[in-house]
Amino acid sequence: MDKIEYVKPKNTLYINAAGNSLNVFRVGASPLLAERNNSDFDAIAGTHTHFTYEIFFVTSGKLRLVTESFTKDYRNTVLIIPPKLKHFSVPSGGASYCLLFSFDKKSPAEADIKKATENGICELPLSDEVAFYIEKLTAKTAENTDSAETAAAHLASLIFIDVLSSVNPEYLEQKNEIEQRFRHISAIEDFINKNISKRITLADMSQNIHLCEKQITRVIKKEYGCNFSQLITEKRLAAACILLKDTDIKISDVASHTFYSTEAYFYTVFKNRYGISPLQYRKSTRRTENV
Repeated sequence: MDKIEYVKPKNTLYINAAGNSLNVFRVGASPLLAERNNSDFDAIAGTHTHFTYEIFFVTSGKLRLVTESFTKDYRNTVLIIPPKLKHFSVPSGGASYCLLFSFDKKSPAEADIKKATENGICELPLSDEVAFYIEKLTAKTAENTDSAETAAAHLASLIFIDVLSSVNPEYLEQKNEIEQRFRHISAIEDFINKNISKRITLADMSQNIHLCEKQITRVIKKEYGCNFSQLITEKRLAAACILLKDTDIKISDVASHTFYSTEAYFYTVFKNRYGISPLQYRKSTRRTENV
């Protein structure tokens, strides 16, 4: 008997791709698929269906797809699996990524995707841009910040605009606008990440990423829903969380690295944001990992 896999809403990204509202989500912790052996038992035990579309991005190596009617190896391609199709996937020798997606009501592209998959699996070309975006999306899903979620949503939009454009070229018109928005977000985040241990001003950012201060302010307000200083604080605290969780450096050094003048001030800001002290956070994350 085949398994029916249910999707957990907490992993969902709500995006707009060329005027189409989509729910994009992952089943596990990351879109990147783990390699596994292709035994007959694995194929039988792992055969499953979804109530949504499933999409694979085979950026390197190969992905073996097993269905009731065929078994085939795929390389450097995008595959769309329609709902309720029994299948089993075996990635090997490289990187294969998987996402699930569904359409909200009144999304015109749903008819295009339905037609493309009416005879089973739809195979589409894999562009260099999509290979790059899916790798970045995977990295962003590992971060637990509002800014990472915003960037992930834009990456997912770019990915699905490319996919929809491969099915229907009419969707190409909106691709440039989304790409421009993502370039602005990437420039802002890269500058903050590179200068996380220094004083960061709006004027300095403007000079380095070649956007005027008003434009930066508008982008941050629109894409993150906060102001410049609030975004800087969030990014500093996110960096602090990584240092507290993954290193043993002293808390005073964590404060210094994230540009907090004193350990006491860092303690106050951290506790106001997360409800616990930096030391409590470090201890709680270590306990979680040891469970």
